[in-house]
Amino acid sequence: MKRISFLLVLILLGFAGCLKNPIHTRDSQEPAGSSGTWETPAMPEVVLSNLMFAYNEKHVQNYQLCFGQDFLFSSPEDSIEAEAQGFGYLYYLWNKDVEITVTENIFSKFTEDNNSLDLILSYSSNYPDSIGDTLAVINRDYTLRVIQPDSLQSDTILIEGTAAFHLSQPSYNLWSIYLWEEIITSRSGDSWANFKAEYRNR
Repeated sequence: MKRISFLLVLILLGFAGCLKNPIHTRDSQEPAGSSGTWETPAMPEVVLSNLMFAYNEKHVQNYQLCFGQDFLFSSPEDSIEAEAQGFGYLYYLWNKDVEITVTENIFSKFTEDNNSLDLILSYSSNYPDSIGDTLAVINRDYTLRVIQPDSLQSDTILIEGTAAFHLSQPSYNLWSIYLWEEIITSRSGDSWANFKAEYRNR
């Protein structure tokens, strides 16, 4: 009799384990969509690697994580030229909100069919990096390849230059960019800053 009772208890426990707990909260779901290529920015160089991947993957959430809340963008040469031509306002008060809005506009444009946008960031031989305990300046030569086909042919533009990324690491926090400066060089042609400014008011 005891053996039968014991078996009945085991069966009931097994059956009860299969039932859902009515009080148990629902498990959280993974966010929809691709997470993109991302590495924890424990070093300043990693921030630039994340920025390049986010740009090429057109992943605005990852791109946004590269910047601090106090971020500013500065392009003296381009803004002076724009001022002389009557559209200097494109460079006014360029903070994090402006940077993200501009980048959303760019990514939206270049996710359309047959449009292509490829970014390469490489070490600058002319401008060495400066890395401290909580502040860093990372200089990168950039090449931005822009392909926008029209009805007759593909138009490919190469935009090349150098940018200085100023980064900070608040106490026990991760690195992020607080200032992005376009470096004045002897380059001819367009700049990344000028390319971005075209998408500010779209």
